[in-house]
Amino acid sequence: MELIGLLSNGVSVVSTSALASEMDELQSRLNPLLRQHGFKKKGRTYNRKTSDGLTHVVGFQMGAFDPPGTTHIRGLRENLHGLFTVNLAVYVPEVARGLNGSEAKSTVHDYNCCVRTRLGRGVEKESWWKISVSEAIVAEITGRLLDEAFPLFQRFGCREQILNEFLTETDNTPLMAVPRIVCAIILLNRGEREEARRLLAAQARDHARNPGHPAYVVGLAKRLGIEIDS
Repeated sequence: MELIGLLSNGVSVVSTSALASEMDELQSRLNPLLRQHGFKKKGRTYNRKTSDGLTHVVGFQMGAFDPPGTTHIRGLRENLHGLFTVNLAVYVPEVARGLNGSEAKSTVHDYNCCVRTRLGRGVEKESWWKISVSEAIVAEITGRLLDEAFPLFQRFGCREQILNEFLTETDNTPLMAVPRIVCAIILLNRGEREEARRLLAAQARDHARNPGHPAYVVGLAKRLGIEIDS
């Protein structure tokens, strides 16, 4: 691989262009599997529409190159240059509209989504792999897509499944930051206004310990056309 030189600590750094080419090759090895499961590719992101109008997202993310002199602390600020991770997400259009006032463009990225995780999360703290087209890396990512990603998407193929999974959750989960708000927006979009109001009111009331959160929920509810008390 091409090198751009050494950092001040003597560690060699692979050029971004060389890493990008390696990442392209790794994706090309995985493309047939993702296509077989209905995903379409644009850049580092793959989308698949469901019959219920949701979008499943697989996104390959390369670790950033920190400027020379950056202090890396294990467990706090890792050096991720030369590594990659695989983001998994589920996009619900009305939730994006309700929370952000807009929908994703033609390609949906994981940061547009309300359900988000990564390959390997729950097994390791963070799952990052060396960018490589070695048989070992290709085999591991293939296995994880089959064992983790596709079963996850099967769990969240429609809104009813999302509601069944999160409707009784009262706080953050490993997959969703604000489950009651997300469920409230889905229910409101289905015309279940009173249940949506109840969830939003509970969210504001139960998070009163966070000074700004009740006001945020009240404001969000108002934008959605629902009046609740803080």
